[in-house]
Amino acid sequence: MQPDFKHFIRICDNINRTITRIPHKAAVLAVNFSKERFIKKNWLDDREYPWPKTKKRKGSTLIKSGRLKRSIRQVHVGADYAIIGTDVPYARAHNDGLTVEGTETVRAHDRKSHKRKAYTRSGKRIKAGTVRAHSVKSHTRKIKRSFAQRQFIGQSKYLSDKIAEMIQTELNRAIQL
Repeated sequence: MQPDFKHFIRICDNINRTITRIPHKAAVLAVNFSKERFIKKNWLDDREYPWPKTKKRKGSTLIKSGRLKRSIRQVHVGADYAIIGTDVPYARAHNDGLTVEGTETVRAHDRKSHKRKAYTRSGKRIKAGTVRAHSVKSHTRKIKRSFAQRQFIGQSKYLSDKIAEMIQTELNRAIQL
């Protein structure tokens, strides 16, 4: 009767350790799921929602420098929850599909005029134009920019199912030992 009690205590300790590790593992799953959205270019919930195409010719959608994708991380992990997020200011506009309005200030600068290449017209050789600089004064301009929604972070049925599957596997593993 004594060995059964020790075995029961060991199983309880394993379950307790597993329960404390589950939020961290869930956060890792959620971060990896969000980063995978940049590769797959879609959002998975109850079904797949592909991201709208861009006019961008080179590179991947939402990846120019990789800052947004790299910034997704665990924000806070508690005893029974995990929060992931990003601190990039433009993340919400892309994730939720917002329209941004405001004014921007342009500093004074010099702009080079278009340089013409040398060419031939009617058998006569035309020389290349000279490059001239124009001074642009500082000014403000109104901007209005709409961002298409390309969700990469948030609640997802697919992710919830994956987390539930991970919890079930971890608890079964703890009981088996």
